[in-house]
Amino acid sequence: MLSLDQKEYIKKHAYIPEHLTEYVVSISQSEPFLFDEYILYFKDSHLIFIGYPLGKTHSKEETEKILDITIEKFKPKSVALISPFSLISKGKILYKTSDFYYHLSLSHFMLNSYLKNTIKRALKEVITQKCNNITEQHIELIYEFIKTHQVDEYTKLIFKKIPDYINFSETTVLFNAIDKKGNLSGFSIADYGADKYAFYMFNFISRRDYVPGVSDLLLYEIIKEAKTRNKLYLNLGLGINKGIEFFKKKWSGEPFLNYEFCLYKVSKVFSLLDTLKKLFPF
Repeated sequence: MLSLDQKEYIKKHAYIPEHLTEYVVSISQSEPFLFDEYILYFKDSHLIFIGYPLGKTHSKEETEKILDITIEKFKPKSVALISPFSLISKGKILYKTSDFYYHLSLSHFMLNSYLKNTIKRALKEVITQKCNNITEQHIELIYEFIKTHQVDEYTKLIFKKIPDYINFSETTVLFNAIDKKGNLSGFSIADYGADKYAFYMFNFISRRDYVPGVSDLLLYEIIKEAKTRNKLYLNLGLGINKGIEFFKKKWSGEPFLNYEFCLYKVSKVFSLLDTLKKLFPF
């Protein structure tokens, strides 16, 4: 359980999406804790350990030590671990992946001519609007994405929990692109729940009502809102694949943190899907 002081401390120092407790709690229905400089989430013998310290830099050895202490204290059956380091798990690995977080400095950000033209072209076909509630149209685009893209089970479960996240969080904003027929051409979700960082959380574009440049337009709206709220940086999320990496680099996004994810069992045999369902219940 987090105290008010701890919540404020997290808000002051958060720099990755997993530091946003409303996001992780809504997805996993777990309880957040702050131990030393680390946020962790726990529910039904399953631990989510966020190995990115808040207020100060820790070494790989220090992070591993805190993780070991946490496991000894909570005695989980499985652990979902993210960290800038590849830490040695104390159990059987069920799933593992590597990536980078990208971010954008907002203090001197300016649109280049290519992005200006792309955004101008999109604005000929759509208008943008902000809202704080999720509708059936939004959910349809999420499920369209799941059906038409290769999405691993971990990501698929997170996508399906997005409505819970929007309904639970007080710091998210949905940016919509509406075409001339009133159709939702695409939408993006941003979270402004940290003092210095804004977070580019999700982006979904309609195949049926596709408009070229709409993703760029929506990201521009997110950036404008972030600057209005005096955020210093925008965390653009993970690279995921070459196409998404290209998109983020096109916006001057730079890799600033290594990302290592490992899901493993500590005791008792669980399948990958069973463990994910316990971490992200429906």
